[in-house]
Amino acid sequence: MNIWMGITAISVVVLVIVLVWLFIFDKKKLAQVKDELKLFKKEKEYYAEAMITFSADHSITFANRAAKDLFSLNENNQVDSKAKRVDLKLSKESPEDFFTKIKTISVDNKESFKIDKAMLILKGKRKKINLYIDKSVYNGQEMITCVIDMDMDMEYNQINVNKDEERKTGYLDFLTSLPSQFAAISDINTLTRDSQNKSEFFSVLLLGIDHFNDIQTTLGLSYSNQILKTLAQFFVSKQDENITIYRMDADKFLLLIRNVNENTPINTIARDMIVSVGNVYRDNNDVRLTSSIGIVEYPRDGENATKLIDNVYIALKKAQERSESNIKLFNANHDAIHIDESKMSKDIHTGLNNNEFLLHYQPIFDLEGERIIGAEALVRWNHPEHGLLAADKFLEVAEKTGLIVDLGEYVFSEAIQESKKCNIGNGTNFQITINLSLQEMQIDKLLPKLEKLFDKYNVDRSTINLDIKESAIIEYIDKTAHDFKLLNEFGLSLSIDNFGAGFSSFKYLSMFPLNMIKIDRSLIFDLTVNLEHQTAVRAIINFAHTLGYKVVAEGVETTKEATILKTLNCDYAQGYLYSRPLPVKEFEELLS
Repeated sequence: MNIWMGITAISVVVLVIVLVWLFIFDKKKLAQVKDELKLFKKEKEYYAEAMITFSADHSITFANRAAKDLFSLNENNQVDSKAKRVDLKLSKESPEDFFTKIKTISVDNKESFKIDKAMLILKGKRKKINLYIDKSVYNGQEMITCVIDMDMDMEYNQINVNKDEERKTGYLDFLTSLPSQFAAISDINTLTRDSQNKSEFFSVLLLGIDHFNDIQTTLGLSYSNQILKTLAQFFVSKQDENITIYRMDADKFLLLIRNVNENTPINTIARDMIVSVGNVYRDNNDVRLTSSIGIVEYPRDGENATKLIDNVYIALKKAQERSESNIKLFNANHDAIHIDESKMSKDIHTGLNNNEFLLHYQPIFDLEGERIIGAEALVRWNHPEHGLLAADKFLEVAEKTGLIVDLGEYVFSEAIQESKKCNIGNGTNFQITINLSLQEMQIDKLLPKLEKLFDKYNVDRSTINLDIKESAIIEYIDKTAHDFKLLNEFGLSLSIDNFGAGFSSFKYLSMFPLNMIKIDRSLIFDLTVNLEHQTAVRAIINFAHTLGYKVVAEGVETTKEATILKTLNCDYAQGYLYSRPLPVKEFEELLS
């Protein structure tokens, strides 16, 4: 799609939002939200292209990773003193320092403009580029955004053999030209033999795109294949003598990391890879790519390729079950639990009768006053055979079998009773948040049961907040909007969970009678180093406040993250920085 068509489409969306709310809210604040959203969309629109933002005096205020690499910029967006100068050549003019030339041509042109077939000269090499200069205003300040669109001629690997022959033998993946899963199995088995002789270690990481099936179903096979090709280009640049990256199946990429020792920062490598993948693929659709990684180590987690690959798939599955942008190390004693679904169903039914289920509570803190204003109720199962199990181990089976309704009734009953205890001596409006399954959204049956519970325990309905995931809302958007209206009229507080994961769209927010939005942890976990995520979080917070909603940041783990969230005017936060999910007695002790 022509880039200007994309920018025009984004502008139309922003304009519609502004016009709808112009009659209700203050013009100045809406103008600020418009600017935030425009920058957020703009950063989402370019990713492989180098993008630099200049202030009115032409100092660099932002550069994406591609721009930093191209111009050798440090974290403060200053050009490294040892870096080679990058020249820009327009038409028949003589080459000139890139930044000097950009300043000249932006001064000469008052409006946004495009330059086709310019020439970028770096270290004596010439590269044809298209240049886009966008002049706009952000937070009342003039801003110049420069996007460099290169005609990428990526070489997919450095192996000096005929690629057609490799494809025929199965060693190269046809779609991405990365080494295939067949090559991965062969290389890992070879490495296990060599490592046994040398007593060496290595790690296998499996990266999977979160919600990839949803992306493929919604946007089509051609679009999803382009995502995979683009990621493959990025992975090629990450390969070296110790790292080989393979395309496994669908959206899975395997990283083989050699010469691992106790000083090798595997978790850091995985975390950096997740952050980089988030920055690699962005365009003008409502798609923000997140990924998760499973990790196994040789020889601890398997003695051959088959066992290692099986276990790394288990680790990745567990990572993606927990949330987006997650990392999970394989644990043979816990993660490899395989229980037949029919047996699990019977065990859940028995567990409900035997009072084996319980709730843990994770506090939610007011960022301004740093006081506890509520908590999220998380169901746990004290399984007689497997010990204490988190919800991700049994909720899927409960939903498939319909037992989620009975389980939900238990959760509501316990949470409503706990809400009454929390609001005695702690002021009013202390809220307990309950995660709501779509299976429970049979409103005609749910509301009478809730009415009896609230009356029985004499609890104000507004002290319970119902939380439903953004992905579930979008999947059943018409029904959910209707059900939310009924729940709101009943007197319950309502919130959207995991906002910002996958298919985030501001246009849906005004359709629901919400009280709160919970920002997904995938936007929070690298907030201190990822400017794009800071911009996205700022836009979500400002727009939510414009609609009168409170905002909770999920998964806050460091004081730096909390500090940034405060500056962005986020209302509340929950995460391990403040407290892990606590059993009821520990939670009540914390409150007291």
